[in-house]
Amino acid sequence: MKDQPLSSNELSKIVIFVLLSIPSIVFLVGIIPALFLVFGVFMMKKSGDFSHVETAVRNYNYYVSVPLVFLVVLALYNMSNLSPKSSYRYDNEISQIIICLVFVGVCILYMFFASKLFLSPLAAHSEWVVNNGIFSGKRKNSNATDDNSNIDIIKGERLRSFSVADELIKWAKLKEDGHITEQEFNDARKKLLQRN
Repeated sequence: MKDQPLSSNELSKIVIFVLLSIPSIVFLVGIIPALFLVFGVFMMKKSGDFSHVETAVRNYNYYVSVPLVFLVVLALYNMSNLSPKSSYRYDNEISQIIICLVFVGVCILYMFFASKLFLSPLAAHSEWVVNNGIFSGKRKNSNATDDNSNIDIIKGERLRSFSVADELIKWAKLKEDGHITEQEFNDARKKLLQRN
């Protein structure tokens, strides 16, 4: 499953996460966490290592937990200073506590969304995402060939400019690097040696 494309349901989760993140980016509160995620995806594509996305989500959660802790402390402080002596002041303090708790809930939701709507679908298909991209439905480097297909590299008149030994070395290097299968290498070798 790690080397399969994401389903439409999983892609929808990622799009929903992006849409839910837009309000925080617009108010410049969430631009830094969004940059963590964008940078993690960029580094994953550049290095071919999925752990960059996992680190980006972890950094995202650390960053979101800072205002979370601040808001919890602020709510607790306001609760400890409640004084029913003045009706106006009491109502004001209650309002501040409610606002703090609402933002605590928002922070917790964003951390949950980052894990469940962003990281989980990508982690389930980590090999595919690294090799082909998040929204890709087709392989970029397809190693599969039909039995009836001709191998394009040795087709035509281009072979005359290279020696058979040079071509065999190139094919061996392709097989060694994992770009072609053993069967593809054997087919190419057979065709090269028949032309000689």
